[in-house]
Amino acid sequence: MTSWINPIEQTYRRLKNEGHDIIRLFSGNPIDEGFHFPGDILQQSYSNYFQNLDYQPESKGLLPAREAIQKYYQNQGATVDAENIFLTTGTSESFFYLFSLLTQPGDNILTPNPSYPLFDPIASLRNIELRHYPLMEEKGWALDIETLKQKTDTKTKAIILVSPHNPTGSVLTADEVMKITDWANEKNIPLICDEVFSEFYFGEGFFPRTISVSKPHLCFTLNGLSKMFALPSMKLSWIAVTGLSEKVIPAVEHLELMADTFLSCHTAIQKTLPIIFEHEESLSFLKNYKNEVRSRRDLAIELFKKSPSLSFTAPQGSFYLMGKILKPVSEEDFVIELMEETGVFVHPGYFFDYEEGSHVVISFLTQPEKIRSGIQALIEFLEK
Repeated sequence: MTSWINPIEQTYRRLKNEGHDIIRLFSGNPIDEGFHFPGDILQQSYSNYFQNLDYQPESKGLLPAREAIQKYYQNQGATVDAENIFLTTGTSESFFYLFSLLTQPGDNILTPNPSYPLFDPIASLRNIELRHYPLMEEKGWALDIETLKQKTDTKTKAIILVSPHNPTGSVLTADEVMKITDWANEKNIPLICDEVFSEFYFGEGFFPRTISVSKPHLCFTLNGLSKMFALPSMKLSWIAVTGLSEKVIPAVEHLELMADTFLSCHTAIQKTLPIIFEHEESLSFLKNYKNEVRSRRDLAIELFKKSPSLSFTAPQGSFYLMGKILKPVSEEDFVIELMEETGVFVHPGYFFDYEEGSHVVISFLTQPEKIRSGIQALIEFLEK
């Protein structure tokens, strides 16, 4: 088997090849877990487009799509100018644009730890350093602002905030956001805010969006259709640029040049975007989708509470729950043995660059029957 594949994935592939049924208790794909956006909306929109084919590309993305995104933020109390919005084919592309815009080889960007393993390969393309600032598990995954400050130097070109956070499910408080913003403004450092899980905020009141609760001098807010409307295959995301005009204008000009080079978003989904945001059936789907994800979250929390060998902080957002194993185990060996003996595949903490203690990460996006049987098997295995 290929040597670069880690032992956990090797075990999974071997078991599958041997015909074993494996519950993958970490799926982040809403389609796989029974969430299907109303197909008639897409079918009608695409049919209209293909009957009236045209191609008039705009480097930032088609204006009606950008105006729909502007209205989306406006309805949530945030001010974003449609002229400062860029459509991309995914959040990974958004990060690539921003790393290219903000850094030169040898620079660094601050990222949270633990974190989804997206940034490293993009950083390597730019030959830049990622510096991890810790989220404090013992304090409910709160941000360690003092360590973040200590990791900042003259080569720091951006601070990435992921809220709601993957994989901990933590959400930055308004107070945390304001402290980070004050520091970033003082040091003339832009913020990159990954908000792809913002519709899945389970706290009280409104989601504490960075551009709503603070005033960054330069901020790039990222989101897209993948998580929000369970449409990962549509490949449409965006970057919203906000802040002081003297900083926003040059950033927008450089981003426009990059976007014009690739023109990566296909026209049909751009024309469909306003319909997705406004159609009554679409909004009804989103409401039911969010309620079901919350219900699955509550089920996962209820089941995790039954294990005396797990500690965890109830996720305030996103699709994920990260639990600490209180028994002395090898994280990798535990995950492999769990899979071999019970057919349940969870992710270890080290998949998210977190190596303090032993952890398991599950997704409560998973279908309820799999959540119930998978977590029950995990608990029974822990208590052996």
